[in-house]
Amino acid sequence: MAIPSQKKRAAIYARYSSDMQKVTSIDGQLLLCRKVAARNSVDVVGEFLDAAKSGLTEDKRDGYQRLLEGVRKQDFDVIIVEHFDRLSRDPATIQRLKQVFEFHRVELMDQKGVYATATDISIASLYNTIYKPQLADKVRRGHDNAVSNGRIPGSYAYGYRPRPGAPGERMIEESEAKIVRRIFIEYTSGRSTRDIAADLTREGVPSPGATRHKNKAGRTTWNHQCITGGRHGRGIIGNELYIGEIHWNVRSTILNPETQKKQKRRNPEERHIIVQNAELRIVPQTLWDKVQKVRSERAIHMFGPTGKPRRRPVVPRNNEHPLAGVLRCGVCNGHMRIAQSSRNGGPRAACANAHQRSTCEHTRSFDMDVLLKDVAEKMEVRLLSRKAIEEAMRAWKEERKSDQQKDSERSNLERRRHVLNTEIERLSYAIANSRRKPEELVKRIDECDAERETVEERLRLLGNGGENVIPFDHPRFGERYCSEAKRLVTALKTNPKAIETRVAFRNLVDCIIVHPVRKRMPYEYTPYLNAAALFSTQLFPENCPKTGNISTLICYDNVQSEKSVSS
Repeated sequence: MAIPSQKKRAAIYARYSSDMQKVTSIDGQLLLCRKVAARNSVDVVGEFLDAAKSGLTEDKRDGYQRLLEGVRKQDFDVIIVEHFDRLSRDPATIQRLKQVFEFHRVELMDQKGVYATATDISIASLYNTIYKPQLADKVRRGHDNAVSNGRIPGSYAYGYRPRPGAPGERMIEESEAKIVRRIFIEYTSGRSTRDIAADLTREGVPSPGATRHKNKAGRTTWNHQCITGGRHGRGIIGNELYIGEIHWNVRSTILNPETQKKQKRRNPEERHIIVQNAELRIVPQTLWDKVQKVRSERAIHMFGPTGKPRRRPVVPRNNEHPLAGVLRCGVCNGHMRIAQSSRNGGPRAACANAHQRSTCEHTRSFDMDVLLKDVAEKMEVRLLSRKAIEEAMRAWKEERKSDQQKDSERSNLERRRHVLNTEIERLSYAIANSRRKPEELVKRIDECDAERETVEERLRLLGNGGENVIPFDHPRFGERYCSEAKRLVTALKTNPKAIETRVAFRNLVDCIIVHPVRKRMPYEYTPYLNAAALFSTQLFPENCPKTGNISTLICYDNVQSEKSVSS
């Protein structure tokens, strides 16, 4: 008789879109997919779930991201879904996912129990292209109808809470309403929103969202922008709901196809829906009018007759700068953000806690271009000095010793896995050729299979080893080290905004602690380098991983030190 073939491993993915849908939708999808797996004789080894998550985005779905990680690791052979749109409603994403699955030799199956082909995916993509606008129109029509009847489909604002048993209806939360009135009164008295937010933070007053997110870190930390409002947000002092007016469909949210981030755009006036609901009034009309007058006067005083900020284009924007996401405050250790721009349009970074929340005293901003130029110059001196190379080789030897120990363990585990596979095949053959199935053999197969799973898990944790790494005793290691360091330094000087330069820089630099200094004084900072990044074959590829080995490189402008500290 033939040796029984090993069953394919399957993963199930289930999702529903919003809080308006029932959690039982997940249970129904799982039940259906399990039946599909049973009919096709595949073993379900994992289930990945996303509750109340839209299928139009990828990065905010934890279950989806874990599923992709399992695909890359080839933890399963088949992915079973109720419909393809559970994975994504975006046609381009569905096509890309199919290519990713095929590359990793993972098949896709829906509730029909048939492995999906490129034609099936194309048909599903066409359906989603037609279905999405229709679904959006239906949802929009339902929301507009709810607003016309005095209900609010969106989340509830600070000062209100949902009315039990009445979806969309709001009730005034008096404890928060007092804080709203206090903010309006203090604003008319001449206080700035930063000072008001700082006082509320010091007093430990729960911030907006604290009651809705009990475990949210910093739930008593107020951001002044939640009072003023950002570029598209109204803020507390601009929310007409506090005078009993529901303003709906004022802005639309669209998805940027390049960044996969949502952006808000203001709709034309004729599309706005305004409904009066006196029961929701928190702020008297006279106080509201005073606040709007003060706000308008301040805007004209700051920005001129239009009252609108004259924004200079910040170049580069957001994460396009090599230092974006790398800088940290030397006082509170919080992240630094692009807070303003220099006269030449270059970005300036400031402590986010100081700039937005007034919870840190480090209020100075730093020119990111100047800081990057200085880091590059100091990096050339520190990384290419004889002492730096000797220290790198010493650290590399220690790292390689650890790798050699892992290689030895990996070899032993692979040999053990081969022994277990051979024994399982032998026992399976013995059972298949016997007239009856001895319980002892079946029990032994179960024991070997359990041990094999343990061995494979340990191998997964050990990784793939260092096959593509230059050995520390290789005669060209020093040459490789200098070549990669010089390449990065040159790239930072010639084209620091290039994608490959940014990737290489962020692979090497874990973070840069910026210390407070007086005005017109040189910048003081401490870069923390990912030392292992320079020990791999290449520094520039995007898939160069960051490890936990971080070394400190002191680069103070007014401190002469080349001391290297491991942390």
